Amino acid sequence: MKYILDKSDYITHKSQLTEYFLKNCKNRSDFKVGIEVERLGVDSKTFHAAPYSGKNGIAEFLKQFKKLGDFEEVQENGNILGLKDTCCCDISLEPGCQFECSTKPLLKLKEHEKNFIQFSEKCRTIGEELGITWIGYGIQPLSTFDTMEMIPKQRYNIMRNYLPTKGSRSPVMMLETAGLQTSIDYESEEDAMKKLKVSLGISPIMTAMFVNSPIRGGKLTGYKSYRANAWLDTDNDRCGLISRKIFEGDFGFEDYVDILLDVPMFFKKTGMPFREYMKTHRVTMDDWLLHMTTFFPDVRLKNFLEIRNCDCQKADMTLAFSALIKGIMYNDDALGHAWDLVKDQSWHERNELRNSVPKQGLSQVAGIARDLVSIAEESLSEEAVYLEKLKELVLGNKTPADIIIMNWDLAWGKDLKKLIHYSSL
Repeated sequence: MKYILDKSDYITHKSQLTEYFLKNCKNRSDFKVGIEVERLGVDSKTFHAAPYSGKNGIAEFLKQFKKLGDFEEVQENGNILGLKDTCCCDISLEPGCQFECSTKPLLKLKEHEKNFIQFSEKCRTIGEELGITWIGYGIQPLSTFDTMEMIPKQRYNIMRNYLPTKGSRSPVMMLETAGLQTSIDYESEEDAMKKLKVSLGISPIMTAMFVNSPIRGGKLTGYKSYRANAWLDTDNDRCGLISRKIFEGDFGFEDYVDILLDVPMFFKKTGMPFREYMKTHRVTMDDWLLHMTTFFPDVRLKNFLEIRNCDCQKADMTLAFSALIKGIMYNDDALGHAWDLVKDQSWHERNELRNSVPKQGLSQVAGIARDLVSIAEESLSEEAVYLEKLKELVLGNKTPADIIIMNWDLAWGKDLKKLIHYSSL
């Protein structure tokens, strides 16, 4: 889901920035779904985070993975940092060696399922050879950021220096956590804003349904999603629900651009709002697109809408998140019904819910969660099969984290090996 721009195009007027979104409107018949899945690698014997370097590190894993497909290496200063695929998916590394697979946008979830099965089999095969176990879990279960190796990417060095000045848990977010994201298309500005409003409105409920990171540092944290908790104290200039105006008044592409223009930069002129930077520098569209990637709200507007607020999941729940979103967002009636569930919440209540969900999970929103699954299920027809595990959980007022917490003290005897085995792909 990428929009090709001439990098030499200079920004001379704000209208160019809103035009970017307008040019990426698509016909409904062309609506697709893109998925990004981050996986965590752990040493199969010690359960510490797999390092980047060394003969059994993630760099070597990428080199071995490259041999299994038609990949082009992504490098920086001679270090391999990812793989580009000509047909299926791109692979990149997050700061703490989280292994991210970004799929090509596809019409059918069945196509995604086939690709993920093949991807997971390759990961498992190479992982066994190198002593790396890949898990579908939201945070490193044993290693913490202060003991982990960050990948050798200059942009991440900048982030690691800047973000802790804005939020104390930003290093946790950067190095330890793994998420699940789904991207959807829009046909017009009106359609994009409606989907943005609804997806942000139900965002805390979706987070609650998929909480999956209660154990960190080898013990229970008191949170059902420590990953979501880390995002609450990362950088409030660029995280969260964007603007109350989305819910309470007219909000369009220009409003979104204005918000982004006032977000402080950290790749060009650290701490300076982009709007100020434009006054004294010649700025290209490529500069703007790079700046857009440093905005981290629960739902992000690009040349598509990226819904990005959930913990990484085991294989049986990975496509449930995309199915839930597709079922709600690509059906006008479903979109309206979903909005009806949350439309009466105040701005304060929305933020309070977002703040409480990492610890409380479904306890405050179980009824809404059941209704959202039912809405998506009715909309999806044969693709509703991907909601079965999620439906089973929410009908029982449970989440992936609840299953882990229930087993941790008794059935697993606080044995981290059993969590790793349970979460492995």
